[in-house]
Amino acid sequence: MGKRTKRTTWCIVTVIAVLLLIRFSLPYGAQWYINRTLEAPGGYSGHVGDVDLMLWRGAYSLEDITIIQDGGSTERPLFKAQEIEFSLLWSALMDGAIVGDILLTAPEINFIDSQKDDSKDQTGESENWLNLADQLFPLKVDHLQIIRGKIAFYNPDSVPPIDLAVHDINGEARNLVNSRDLSKNLVATFDASAQTAKQGTLTIAASLNPSTKKPTFDMDVQANDVALVNFENLLDTYAPFDLEAGTLELALEIASDDGYVEGYIKPILKDVTVFSWKGDIEEDNDGFFEGMVEMASAFITELFENQSKDQIATRIPIEGQLNEPETALLPAIGAVLKNAFIAAMKGDVEKSIELKDATRQKQEAKQDAAEDNDTENNTIRGEQTPF
Repeated sequence: MGKRTKRTTWCIVTVIAVLLLIRFSLPYGAQWYINRTLEAPGGYSGHVGDVDLMLWRGAYSLEDITIIQDGGSTERPLFKAQEIEFSLLWSALMDGAIVGDILLTAPEINFIDSQKDDSKDQTGESENWLNLADQLFPLKVDHLQIIRGKIAFYNPDSVPPIDLAVHDINGEARNLVNSRDLSKNLVATFDASAQTAKQGTLTIAASLNPSTKKPTFDMDVQANDVALVNFENLLDTYAPFDLEAGTLELALEIASDDGYVEGYIKPILKDVTVFSWKGDIEEDNDGFFEGMVEMASAFITELFENQSKDQIATRIPIEGQLNEPETALLPAIGAVLKNAFIAAMKGDVEKSIELKDATRQKQEAKQDAAEDNDTENNTIRGEQTPF
């Protein structure tokens, strides 16, 4: 009896030891597999610093993740993150849906525009780097959360270099695969807030239907107190003038039904200084023609500025198809004049655009296309009729 008890004890100890060995070796095996997956050819490669497994709640996390562009000499990774946690979404599992939850901590995306060496350009246009996520987490993602994110634009060849970023991005997307089985058109939601460079805030509130082939969504964007001096180097490089001072407020409402859009964008520039002799001529060494362009820009700005609010503003309607939206010129000019000479425009979201407005745009576009097709067919039949 004693020998049997002793043998049973040793078996239990051995099983426990083997399980512990497997448990402690799993993270290293997972790390090896993930790094091997990230190093696979496809234009991008990556590396993971550490892997943690939380089997008791169906989750694992990656730490110190970087994805870089192959074949280039870019100074910054395309993507990096302090931590990415993948897990089962238990609230959806209770409803019978097997979907995933992703938590991104301090993710960062870097876009690079090099004017001297195309190999240093980094646009992220290829979808290969996004496909890596599918290999790391095979479940459909229903819930996504972002903490302290950052999106940066960098031009190392401009003088001085352009280094802009939207930082402290905190956002949450819910019901991306409709695990709650909602019947309304826009089943998913996305809300986010961020800081712009040294000064300014940005908020986004959107509802969408990820299952449609072409984008279907309703989105509001609000930007407040964005310091224009943050974009000084950008405008020096890509525009014929720069801004010495001022702030930007911006409101955007846009809805899309299967790629047909309706909306507006409302930019408001406050306390703007386009030209200063000291800043442009003495410090920036602008030439005669550059100085004349900036002086003309400053004159036009002053002419159409609302003097009591010290702001220039307009409201630009947007309609058409998402890949080729149309903006109406006359209403935009009328809004500039109204802001300057009648009433100062407010920079808040009007709540005047809904999905039904985009649906109406879609129906009108299809009706116009059908009428054009009938006209073309009648013309062809008329040409083929013998006399």
